[in-house]
Amino acid sequence: MKAVVLADGNRVEVAEVPDARIQRSTDALVRMTVAAICMTDVHIKNGHIPGIAPGTVIGHEFVGVVEEVGSAVTSVKPGDRVDSIPAVSCGVCPACRAATPQNCPELSMYGGGEAMAPMGNDGVQAELVRVPLADLALCAIPDNVPDEQGVLIGDMLSTGYHAANEARIQTGDAVVVSGCGPVGLCAILAAWQFGPRQVFAIDMFDNRLAVAEQFGAVPIDLRAGDPVEQVLAATGGRGADAVLEASGNSKAFQSAIRMIRRFGTVSCVGLFEDPVEFPINTLIYHGVKVVMSLGNLSHVPRLMDLAKHGRVDVSPIATHAFALDEAVAAYDLFENHKDQCLKVLLKP
Repeated sequence: MKAVVLADGNRVEVAEVPDARIQRSTDALVRMTVAAICMTDVHIKNGHIPGIAPGTVIGHEFVGVVEEVGSAVTSVKPGDRVDSIPAVSCGVCPACRAATPQNCPELSMYGGGEAMAPMGNDGVQAELVRVPLADLALCAIPDNVPDEQGVLIGDMLSTGYHAANEARIQTGDAVVVSGCGPVGLCAILAAWQFGPRQVFAIDMFDNRLAVAEQFGAVPIDLRAGDPVEQVLAATGGRGADAVLEASGNSKAFQSAIRMIRRFGTVSCVGLFEDPVEFPINTLIYHGVKVVMSLGNLSHVPRLMDLAKHGRVDVSPIATHAFALDEAVAAYDLFENHKDQCLKVLLKP
């Protein structure tokens, strides 16, 4: 089968690899219909996540049609359209039982190599995908939710929702989303589910700010001046009740803790590449809460229901689609922000 694999020299390539197959009774085999490129995939390509060897099939966001199931799988059957969470947890440890599967010691990300995929699950940017623990990993896609929207729910929307949920947004709050990439845009949609009075969106790219405004946010352009001053001015000097930090940028984090009100919450889901200075000597006097995590995988079924009933529509985020054979060009476009891309999809 064809798949996108990590190559030497910070490259990806499309290669023929052995067909995925059922290995355990709890596995499912899914024929990919849409996969998506994530910034984490770019970090893997560029060697920023160690322990992933050349030749590894990469990617962790996909939807598809079930082709075969192991004898112990009961929740899905051949022919079902399904979405998968981006990493599979064991389902039985204390973290999983507490509905925090992201803390599972056996957490296994698709395409994470030996370091991040202890269950041996290859990546999903491939024609066929083996899904371990399929009853836990797969979620049915409603008939009225297209694949191009479903593929963004399992990772992007669930991460954005996690940021909003961890911020404990209350009715009437003022919320800031810092960084309007795909996760940040999803965080805007998610924040509205908690009843804030306003959502502000910070970025410096016109196309991102336009989609943020389409999603109901007040755009704040970094090019127009200090975002902290803009937020303070818009909130009567009080500051934001919650800041959802989705950029993974250290300067943006420093801005977030300057624009948050006393006893407010900064919720971080951006992937930071470098250490960040944390001014606890100041924050401790203000009662500011800082929470962080890359996501909670248990939210996907409820988010899929929101899409089913028209409460969220993430489809404007998917701006480009390529054939799997064109993955190298797709990665170049996504990584280098060409052609005003937001989210880039791959299709077999």
